[in-house]
Amino acid sequence: MARVLCLGDSCADIMIPYGDLLKGKDVSVSFQCGGACANSAAALGKLKVDVAFAGKAGRDLYGLSMKKELEEYGVYTEYFLIDENLVSTQILVVLNEDNERFPFLMPKDNPSYLQIYPEELDNIDLTGTDYILTNGMMLFQQPAAKSICDFLNRAHQKNIRILLDINYRVETLHQDNTYLLKAVQLSDYLLGSIEDDFLPLTGKKEIKEAAESFTTSGKVVIARNSEGSTIYTADEELFCPSYEVPVADTLGAGDAFNAGFIYGLAKGKDLETCNRYGCAAAAICISGRGARHTPNEEELLSFISNH
Repeated sequence: MARVLCLGDSCADIMIPYGDLLKGKDVSVSFQCGGACANSAAALGKLKVDVAFAGKAGRDLYGLSMKKELEEYGVYTEYFLIDENLVSTQILVVLNEDNERFPFLMPKDNPSYLQIYPEELDNIDLTGTDYILTNGMMLFQQPAAKSICDFLNRAHQKNIRILLDINYRVETLHQDNTYLLKAVQLSDYLLGSIEDDFLPLTGKKEIKEAAESFTTSGKVVIARNSEGSTIYTADEELFCPSYEVPVADTLGAGDAFNAGFIYGLAKGKDLETCNRYGCAAAAICISGRGARHTPNEEELLSFISNH
């Protein structure tokens, strides 16, 4: 099994450049492979990390394309299940004049990436796995929510380090977060946005208070905003400012950060260096179009050296 397992969503991003069309540019709608966990897996593959992806999609053009692209990045895909009875989830991403993104999920009910059952995860061999990355969007609907929590519990008992990207989105704020909180308890690293994730989840007004809710139990909190990323532990606070780059679009920035951070962990680097890798990967991502505009190892290290 790979050293890193990314367990979660793989979706088809249908990019609608509405802002460019308003400016009179000759652009058209396009399809890109996406999904937060799949994006991170692809980025880790480009960084030559031994990585596998576990998820689900339909046996259609989108699903087959998503699996093929991950394999081209060097991602192990035996646990990426293609189901002929499902339609792959599509995200319509509208980009405005400032390249801000506005996503719309299709189909809204029972998306394919959430149709993950316990027996499918029971087949995953965790031998040799050091880290598992998953995210909060997988933890609000069944069958995925319970299936993934049970799987994380099995991994936790094997002393595998778990990274949870909280992803506490607007559409989930008023849903039952029982399984999200269970996953938080099982996780070693919590990643997310200060404003969108940590403050709403904890009900705190300040990020330091929110972070202390978790660091007292030994967890590492990685909290991001437009200014940069701060790591909180029980003993220290480490800040890395955002790199200044021209922004093409912000799609996948957090997924790229997660990949850069995990790359550092896999290389045995300290948390401060891991944070820098994450910020650099995110900066490179937003400087180009699409969620998978991420660096290879040489590009990442060269970017940091030159900045």
